[in-house]
Order: sequence, then C-alpha cells, then structure tokens
Amino acid sequence: MQTTLLVNDQVIPLNDFTQKYLGNVIRGIVLALGQDSQDIRIYIDDSGLRLYSEVGELPLLRDFPKIIIESTIKGMLSPLKGIFWFGRISISCKKIEGKVEMSN
Repeated sequence: MQTTLLVNDQVIPLNDFTQKYLGNVIRGIVLALGQDSQDIRIYIDDSGLRLYSEVGELPLLRDFPKIIIESTIKGMLSPLKGIFWFGRISISCKKIEGKVEMSN
C-alpha cells in the first residue's frame, strides 16, 4: 500500500509501517461503506470530509459515518511528527500491484 499524506499543504513523510497502517485502515473504512477499492483519496477541510475511490465520490449521507471517519483519521495522525494543526488533510492510498501486503 502506497500512502501519501499532506497536512496544511505540507507533505508529511511516512515510513513503510505508517503507510501500510494508514492505508489498511482507510481501505477498511471504504470496505465498511461497501466499496472494494484499490485507489482511495480522503480530504478533510473546512467544508468537511470527502472520500473518493476510483469510481468517484463515495456518498456519506448521515452524520455518524462522517464524524467517526474524521475522528479516526485525526486520531491516527495526531502522534505523527510535524503535525501541529489540522486545517487541511489530504490522504491518498493506492495498492501497488505485485507486492504482498500484510493485513489483519
């Protein structure tokens, strides 16, 4: 899983473990929404949470999924070095073909 993270338009470097951890959690979120996706993007900013897969934007029709997903993402990111304020968050996760991924 290749995962890239931008917080407040700054690239936050991620080691292999953190890339896989974030990517697999985000993939689990998308699976819980009924979408099996290999390419996921999440945006959180003042306008709220937006979640995309290769088929387009995934609708989040109720407040509870939006709140729990946003809280989960921010909670996972809070211990990372270089993050002091969550104004804008952009995460992209893509499964890399030919690599064996560990997931539980």
